[in-house]
Amino acid sequence: MAFGAILGQEHALSLLQKALVSARLGHAYLFYGPRGIGKKLTALQFAKALVCPGATAEACDRCASCHKMTTGNHPDVVVINPEGTSIRIEHIRAMQRQLSYKPYESQRTVVIIDGCESLTPPAANALLKTLEEPPASALLLLLTSKKDALPLTIISRCQQIPFRPLAPPHIQAILLQQGVDEPTAALVATLAEGRVDIWMQTEINQVLARRQSAYTLLLERGHTKSMPLFLLARQCAGSREQCEEVLHWLSLFCRDLVMLKVASTTPLYNHDLQAELASLAHSLPSAEPLLDLFTALEQLRHYLAMNVNPQLTFEQLVIQLQELLRTPGVS
Repeated sequence: MAFGAILGQEHALSLLQKALVSARLGHAYLFYGPRGIGKKLTALQFAKALVCPGATAEACDRCASCHKMTTGNHPDVVVINPEGTSIRIEHIRAMQRQLSYKPYESQRTVVIIDGCESLTPPAANALLKTLEEPPASALLLLLTSKKDALPLTIISRCQQIPFRPLAPPHIQAILLQQGVDEPTAALVATLAEGRVDIWMQTEINQVLARRQSAYTLLLERGHTKSMPLFLLARQCAGSREQCEEVLHWLSLFCRDLVMLKVASTTPLYNHDLQAELASLAHSLPSAEPLLDLFTALEQLRHYLAMNVNPQLTFEQLVIQLQELLRTPGVS
């Protein structure tokens, strides 16, 4: 796989390829940007080029070294992922032990630390020592979707490479390569908000079905005749992730409804439901309750991040839907 197969990150790729061609490589790079936009894919391709004996601007993809990278078995490339919710000091100490030896096959040892915002304080302090006095043969690639969560001492010792959210045409092209049909790929490209990871890892039809469930809840303004509130909350907020997804979809629907009220020519995220959303927007007297609902949704997402019980969060959501979007004749 060549750098050219990585879509939407031309600026980052240009910086990295210039470093390869000039052979003026830093000892540490920080790849930062939202999740699911190609940081790890780029890091692996960059590492492949670094350990490929014939590489200039990119790996040859033919030699034994490239084959080992493709199969994830290169002895001079170390990938550290969070274990659970954190990267602990044991992981950094194991890395430091490997860096204390010469590379096995290549001129350098490449370490990729994915999700480095998950470093525990002791792990971050240990990593800082390596960044301050790196072995000559070491090159570290730190990947994060939360740059602000990293200590400034770590950020300042890395060359920073920004990654941008993917444009809808790039997401659509990636999905088409994965065998997704064109109408679905076009829809998902606008819903994905610049990220492709969730749509690559999850069955698309299941995600769209959960979006439809959130839309039905919005249409019914949180009212339900078929089951009591606490049962609905238990069913719809069975997990924190599921509750977060409902809040996410409702936020996107709110955004689309506000646009239909105040700027009807603006493209919608949920463009496949434009007619239905236009009818719903017309039934509301103004955009004010939608703006209040959007604020409430953001507050509920904050509560979830603070480990509030998902069922309680969902019950509060349904109550606020009933209050903010109530219509005459609905008790």
